[in-house]
Order: sequence, then C-alpha cells, then structure tokens
Amino acid sequence: MSNYQWQHNSLDYLDDSNNKIANIGFKLINNDTTYVVEHTWVSESARGQGLAGKITVHFLEHIRTEKKDVVPLCPFTQKFFKSHPEYSDLLKNKE
Repeated sequence: MSNYQWQHNSLDYLDDSNNKIANIGFKLINNDTTYVVEHTWVSESARGQGLAGKITVHFLEHIRTEKKDVVPLCPFTQKFFKSHPEYSDLLKNKE
C-alpha cells in the first residue's frame, strides 16, 4: 500500500515496495508557523500519474489541520495554488 512519510523538512510518497517516488522539500520559518516549499520531485518512472498534485494536496491538507501557512517557492507549488483557489487561504501573503 502506498503511503506518506514525514521526515525532517520533507514529505515523501512511497510505493508498495517502500521506494520514494515523490517528495516535497520544505523548511519551517516564523517560529515554525510557516512552511516554505522549496521543491516538488517525482521519480521519472512515476511521472504522468498525478503524483505531484496528490502529494501537494496531502501536504496542504496537513498544513490546514496545523493552522499554519505556506510560502510556495517551488514553481510547481506556485502553479498549483493558481489552479486550486480552494487552498489560497493557506498562502502566507494572501492577495
């Protein structure tokens, strides 16, 4: 069964064999109240399956439960926010 694994400054998505096939790298700032998303990565063998979006949704839902906010430096995450306004409340500098 595929699952998510939180590490220090990253969220990994593991396949059925526990291989990391997707990852979001981040750091926490503002006394650990703001996540800065630095990158989103999906292994070449797993691309085209929507995993970047899937791991991003999981990540953002987790942040929402923590009542924290996000600064998306990662180009994928920036694009995700533009096409998913339902997550705009999580942005640190809301427009």
